[in-house]
Amino acid sequence: MNYLIVQLSAEEAIFSRFRRKGGEFVFVEASREGIDENNPFASLLPEINAKGSAEEKVILAISPSLLFMREIELPIADLRKVREVLPMELKGETAVDSEELVFDALPLQEGKFLAIWGKQEKIAENIRIMTNQGVEPEIVTAALFYWHTLLPDTERTGPVALTDGESVAVYDNGTPVYFRSLGRGEMVAEVTRTLAALEIAKGINVGKVFLHGNAARQALSGDLEATPAGIVFTTLPVTGKLAETFSTDSAAALDLAGSYALASVCGREELVNFRKGGLAYTAGLAKIRKKLRLTLYLAAAVVFLLFSEVGLRYYLVTRDLNSLNKSVSSIYRDVFPSRKKSVDEVAELRSEIKRLSGSAMGRSILPTLKKLAELKGDSIAGFYETEIEGGKVRVKGDANSVQAVNDFRTRAAAAFTGAEVGEVKSRSDGSVSFVLTATVKEGEK
Repeated sequence: MNYLIVQLSAEEAIFSRFRRKGGEFVFVEASREGIDENNPFASLLPEINAKGSAEEKVILAISPSLLFMREIELPIADLRKVREVLPMELKGETAVDSEELVFDALPLQEGKFLAIWGKQEKIAENIRIMTNQGVEPEIVTAALFYWHTLLPDTERTGPVALTDGESVAVYDNGTPVYFRSLGRGEMVAEVTRTLAALEIAKGINVGKVFLHGNAARQALSGDLEATPAGIVFTTLPVTGKLAETFSTDSAAALDLAGSYALASVCGREELVNFRKGGLAYTAGLAKIRKKLRLTLYLAAAVVFLLFSEVGLRYYLVTRDLNSLNKSVSSIYRDVFPSRKKSVDEVAELRSEIKRLSGSAMGRSILPTLKKLAELKGDSIAGFYETEIEGGKVRVKGDANSVQAVNDFRTRAAAAFTGAEVGEVKSRSDGSVSFVLTATVKEGEK
């Protein structure tokens, strides 16, 4: 991800570009331009825009002088809920209606929060200028809220302050406790008065102040006014990640420390952001909608192709069925030329096939019946029931005597397989009834 940090003050604009790729954080380039009537802020942006990329994330760091800050204590731990209640909580503290302001909050120590607000009109003016020049900021914040990343590891115990000459931030054991925009007076005097008031109000005694940005340039050039006894004003040590990012170029590191602090926390911490409500960032949503629109078009194309394939398959199946029905109709006319067109030609053909199959079965059992008639002889009065199914033969009949039945079984055994006689019943006149079961020989079925 590429970041363009635009840091504004009353008299100048600093443009810094950084790049984060994986765990690597790299400084790309920077420029500092003065702002006055002859060289307005808008005139600086076209050149900056020309050097940017499409995927660059633009962050505007406004001057802390445009912001108002107050420490508050709320029985809420969720920062999102704190932001929601701030307009009501500060309604009696702001000089203008809360609807004309934009709010945010920053956690401090011991469950306290720094309430931050500014006038929408003034912040919107800077956003409009940048947007008109094609450099719309996605985030609007202030760099001093991220100076904790500049603290050297050796200075994270006890109270310490940092200043760039325009504002001051105080940390106690690395935790933010106080932020303030400095007045127009001499920087050392303003910081000294601020720290004295902080000691009276909270009992925090700051003995060391680190300088960066314009304050560090004054110190390095010897223009820094005399410092009071008991407070050490010294340039910020360039160590750790700060030194790595600027390749040990201490002058550039001190000059761009504020921009570096802001860029280094992007994507890692939740930033104070005044692009809310009427100032909300919408260009990102437009890009997302554009991407979603392309996705929707592709999805619609896939659905269209899917339905086209289904329609083609339906057409081919319907064509084959129609062809089959025509073939059936043609066969029906050939088989039954004298019949009128049937309602269900397939069913009628199936019925005729079954009927013809039954006739063929009848023809196949005629030899068996003929053979039984030849075997009957004169001693068998007759057969009154004959069943032939699947090669199995079952005959019920009457005979003159039991001996006649036995003689018939003997003759049947020579013509069939497994001929057996059962259910022999005698009558009063000496005749008998019987049942013969047998199986047609394999070659005669």
